[in-house]
Amino acid sequence: MSSPDFLLTNLELRASNPDGTEGAGLSHQTGGIGGAGMVLVRVLELGPPRSKGEPDGAAIVIHDVGDHGARYEELAKELAAAGWMVSLPDMRGHGASEGARGHTPGVAEPVRDIHKVREHVAYRMPEAKSVVIGVGVGALWAMAYACAHQDEVHGLVLAAPLLDPKFGAPEKIGGMLGMFKKIETLSPCAISWKASDLFADGADQAAWSGDSGCVKSVSKGAVDAITATLQSAPAAYAALGKPALVLAGSDDPLTTPAAAQALAEKLGATCEVIEGARHSIFQGTSADRAVAKVVEWLAAN
Repeated sequence: MSSPDFLLTNLELRASNPDGTEGAGLSHQTGGIGGAGMVLVRVLELGPPRSKGEPDGAAIVIHDVGDHGARYEELAKELAAAGWMVSLPDMRGHGASEGARGHTPGVAEPVRDIHKVREHVAYRMPEAKSVVIGVGVGALWAMAYACAHQDEVHGLVLAAPLLDPKFGAPEKIGGMLGMFKKIETLSPCAISWKASDLFADGADQAAWSGDSGCVKSVSKGAVDAITATLQSAPAAYAALGKPALVLAGSDDPLTTPAAAQALAEKLGATCEVIEGARHSIFQGTSADRAVAKVVEWLAAN
């Protein structure tokens, strides 16, 4: 359950066409598949204490695939204490947001949604410096968003960016009749990593495994969108010349420090390796060190 300090907002956004572009959005429709309705996207928001005065800027945290925004509340609290307005959206198909579980029809959808969250914040803070903190696959969405809306983004924090994603083979949908069906965009693909890949501590592993807000598979459409974004977004963001911080856990089996360093060099970015951290770099016993690096980088940039 979220802290009472957070403001809960449900943004009503247009459903997506099969390629992820904006649908007609004529009425509310649970699920939001096929472009014919509206979808509720949940956003938790936290601002700095009144004693800090006006926020230094706005930070949007984009969670990893299978994850959800509320797992980043501690990060948000530290950023708010440092003077930032923080938004924690549940991306479509994740957490408490609507949409087919684990489904992303194309990169256009997360790019649109990040833009809408940013517009929501900008309505109150039109001149605020804006950064996006992307985790895992969220780092890929963040780069794609920055390239599509470069005037809105001051810089990015790319935390444990998923540079070599591995998912299970797509499964046919349905029971016995499923054997006669073809693989389709909503066919599920297992998320292959385990709790021990994310956390060193057993209690953290158990908490993640038992979190009903985390989905353990993604759609074939999401896998295709992730693959396409990985092929294009890093080079496109590098061409913008905007600042970035790349974070990696020293013990992360999914995003190795060497892979993170190579990405940082490609982007002309700073790379920081957090000793003892695994893939969930903002949770677990080493989270405070990762958060401190983000706060330090924000203050310097």
